[in-house]
Amino acid sequence: MTTSVNWSNPYADRRGRWLRGNLHTHSSPASGCARVPLERTLELYSKAGYDFLSLSDHMTLTRTPSDCSGLVFIPGMEWNAPDGSGHTGIHSCDPGVIAPHAETISQQELLYVLSNQAALCILNHPDWLLRPHYRREELEALSGYDGIEILNGSIKWDPGREISTDKWDYLLSKGKRVLGFASDDFHSEHHLAQGWIVARAESATPEAIFAALKSGNFYASSGVELVDVWRDGDVIGAESVDGQEIRVVGNGAGVLHIVEDRAATVNVKEFKTDYLRFEIYGRGSQMAWTQPFFIDEM
Repeated sequence: MTTSVNWSNPYADRRGRWLRGNLHTHSSPASGCARVPLERTLELYSKAGYDFLSLSDHMTLTRTPSDCSGLVFIPGMEWNAPDGSGHTGIHSCDPGVIAPHAETISQQELLYVLSNQAALCILNHPDWLLRPHYRREELEALSGYDGIEILNGSIKWDPGREISTDKWDYLLSKGKRVLGFASDDFHSEHHLAQGWIVARAESATPEAIFAALKSGNFYASSGVELVDVWRDGDVIGAESVDGQEIRVVGNGAGVLHIVEDRAATVNVKEFKTDYLRFEIYGRGSQMAWTQPFFIDEM
């Protein structure tokens, strides 16, 4: 099951409602690096107002718990190669899709197999550590993944950089169609609510949320809330609740246009670029990122 994204307009389906979630979550004792038990982790996310959650413990598939504290749960795992490289978030409504691949030793083989199944594959924390976990060329060479983390909240407390939009724009400018995800990479309680995704789903079910994520009908955020994102012919727009400035970004991470308001519309014919995406800035360091609209896909 390859990514079923309408790259000319990932937000074409405007039905449903926005649901907030986190896909990169570790729990104790399944992940030795985690400090919070599963039950407490679910409770924290529920109380923080999240709608859905996926557990991505290291090389361990976490199936749906009997009590999810009111959260919609999507099974997941964080895969890595035997040498610790290639961290990849794998998520699927069907645990049977994930389980057989825990022992796969080749990342590209893993991505190839899962690209033909009902799985969501995300390359995690490209800028974790001082030798980045993924260099640009490594991201470009890999294929079969759905997207990369453009924000990894736990890196606030680790070596590296939280935000990887430069690598995202590098890939997009090279013609790679990849989605942008934000996450907490939750290990400890202070990692809660650093970065998340908000999916526009027809219902609060694992299947509907998964379908929205696979189709790109979601945005990433570190605090800014969006009302709508749309495309009508050559006009693309975004509206936020609490944004203060909106930047239109295109090839090579170039800022093509700036609007000092909570909403903006642009005509794609005004710009020479292969794609457009919105960055919405709020108070302090709070932001939101839409998925890209590719101009030549119309």
